[in-house]
Amino acid sequence: MTTVRYIADSMAEAMFAARRNHGMDVRVLRAGPRASRGRRMAFEVVVEARVTATASRRAARAALARAVMAARIAAREATGTLEAAHPGARDAGALARLAARLRAQSLPEDLVAHVIASVRGRLDAAAAEEMDAIAHAAALSALTALMPVSEPIAPRGAAATGRPLVIGVAGPTGVGKTTTLAKLASIWRIDRGLRVGIIAADAYRVGAVEQLRTYGRILGVAVHASEGPSAAAEALARMSDRDVVLVDTPGRGHRDAARIGEIAAVLRAVHVDETLLVLPGASSARALEESVDAFRPTAPTRTVLTKLDESEGLGALVGAVRRSACPAAWFTDGQEVPDDIERADAAEFARRILGRGEGTAGAA
Repeated sequence: MTTVRYIADSMAEAMFAARRNHGMDVRVLRAGPRASRGRRMAFEVVVEARVTATASRRAARAALARAVMAARIAAREATGTLEAAHPGARDAGALARLAARLRAQSLPEDLVAHVIASVRGRLDAAAAEEMDAIAHAAALSALTALMPVSEPIAPRGAAATGRPLVIGVAGPTGVGKTTTLAKLASIWRIDRGLRVGIIAADAYRVGAVEQLRTYGRILGVAVHASEGPSAAAEALARMSDRDVVLVDTPGRGHRDAARIGEIAAVLRAVHVDETLLVLPGASSARALEESVDAFRPTAPTRTVLTKLDESEGLGALVGAVRRSACPAAWFTDGQEVPDDIERADAAEFARRILGRGEGTAGAA
C-alpha cells in the first residue's frame, strides 16, 4: 500500500488536495490536526494512493485540454468562413467571436442566442474597428441581466427578533459547504461582533465535526454536533441566545434521493430562515442541473457559487442559478477563511465570463 500525506492550514485545503489528486472516493487513512507550525495550526490528511486512478485522471485532463483546443480552432475557422461567405455583414466576425467565447464558457445555447440577439442591434452603426469593443460592452450588459442575484438575509441580533436567525447550508459532496459556512461565521463573528452558533449535522464525513470545532475555538463560536432532526432541534435549543445559527449538512450525491430527504428533515426540524444551496464552478452543466433538481426538497432560498477559481465554464452556473429559481447570494474563489468570499455581483460575474478588456470578447 502506498500512502500520501497532505498538510495544509485547514482541513478543507488538505482534503481538497487529496481528492483533487486521487479522486472523491479516495480512502482516507487519517485526518485531523497535527503539531502546529509556529503559531498557525496545521492539519493533515493521509490517504491510500492508487496509481492507476491517478494516471486515468491525468489522461482525462489531457483529453479535455485537447478537446478545448480543437473547439477553439474550429471556432476560429468558423469565424473566417462566415466572414468570407458574407462580406457585407460587417458584424459577422464580432458576433461569431462573441458566440465562440460564450460557448467556450459553457453558457447554455438558448442564453447564447439571447445575448447575440441583444448585441446584434448595437452593432449596426458601429465602425469596423469598434465592433469588438461595442460587442463586449453590449454582451456584458445582457449577461448581467441574465444572472439573478440577491442580498442574503442579514442577521439582526436575537434581541431584535426573539430567536436566532437560522441558516442551513446544503449541496452535493465536495462543493465547499463547510468552508463556506466557516467563512460566513467568521464574517458575522469578527466583522459584525454577533454571537454565532454552528450545528454540525455532518457526522458522516471524516473530520467534519472536528474541523468545525477547530474553527469554533479560533472564532469563539459555539459548535454542537447532531445526527438527525431531533438532535438538531435540541442543539438549536441550547443556542437560543445566539444571534445567528449556521447548520452544516452532509454532502449527498444528486442521485441519493433518500439521503437528501434526510437533510431536508433536519432543516425543517430547526425551522431554517434561509437555506443556501452550494453549487461549484468546477462541475459540468449536466451535473449542476441534476444537483439543482435533486436538492429541491431542501427548499433552498438562495445559492452560493463556489470554486470559481477552478472553473473553465462559468456560463454553466448562470444556467444552474436560473434553473434553481434561487438567486445567487455569495461567490467564493478559494479556500482562505474568511477572505475568499464576496457578495454576489451580476456585473462582476459577467466580466469573469467575458474577460475585462475591450479585446477579450473575441478570445475564445
